[in-house]
Amino acid sequence: MIDEHALADLERLSDILRTTGPVAVAVSGGIDSLTLAFAAHRCREGDAVMFHAVSPAVPQSSTNRVVRYSEVEGWQLKIINAGEFDDKRYLQNPANRCFYCKDNLYAAIAGRIEGERQLLSGTNLDDLDDWRPGLKAAEAYSVRHPFVEAQINKAAVRAIARHHQMNDVAELPSAP
Repeated sequence: MIDEHALADLERLSDILRTTGPVAVAVSGGIDSLTLAFAAHRCREGDAVMFHAVSPAVPQSSTNRVVRYSEVEGWQLKIINAGEFDDKRYLQNPANRCFYCKDNLYAAIAGRIEGERQLLSGTNLDDLDDWRPGLKAAEAYSVRHPFVEAQINKAAVRAIARHHQMNDVAELPSAP
């Protein structure tokens, strides 16, 4: 059962998603992006496209999870190669490698978006406490972070996932 705070969080998130217009959601297969994809699909009534990048850096279990939810929920899913392994800057494994990973991801998604769509990520409030170079890449592509806009942290994301009976997702460990 969802508590009153989580219900209020879900309502704020839903309000934001209903006003974004058509969306493209970057879905890694982790708790944040899957929960956002689930909510975006429900709020946008089919006007959401989910993008999942496959590469040696993405565990097969994440891809399987995204595909399974896509099939069950009826998402529009596009599986792409973000091309980060073709980027010498990424392969050099610098401290800000996350920037190059996300830069490649958002460029790949932006190049495949049809029509006007707002690109969304599953960044939540707790992510802002970490050093996340990928957030700089997100700025360059005008990526919106609905969980941040709705003032939702990781615990609230987990509560929202449980509310939607995404129990397997709600228990996933945190990962950048």
